[in-house]
Amino acid sequence: MASGHWADSERGAVGAIADFMAALNARDEGRLLDLLHLPHVRISGAGVAIWGSRGELEATYLRDFYDRAGPDWHHTVLDSAEVLHSAERKVHVLIQFTRCDESGEAIATYRSLWIMTLEDGRWGAQARSSFAP
Repeated sequence: MASGHWADSERGAVGAIADFMAALNARDEGRLLDLLHLPHVRISGAGVAIWGSRGELEATYLRDFYDRAGPDWHHTVLDSAEVLHSAERKVHVLIQFTRCDESGEAIATYRSLWIMTLEDGRWGAQARSSFAP
């Protein structure tokens, strides 16, 4: 449970996750990638992916996401965000999200652990772990 001592950090981290989902849904690649800190790590049931540079993210990140999300994906809803641990510059957040089709029907719901860090005055995802494809 979070102590609440780092409430500003928690608000910043959860806000960055909400911004990430909004950028994903808007297909705003620049804003989306600004919310991923480097190196960025994604751990899934299929293995570990590590992006070391902005160029690597630009070359593969969204293409890989669209492949994983499938042809029916239209948008993602952030169902919940629960802070598990927080410090001044790092916050662990357990989220639940639902991928939806164009009509808003759920395709799939997943839980994911996001490790958010504060770098150069902005919050972003440093690492994520889930069983989502």
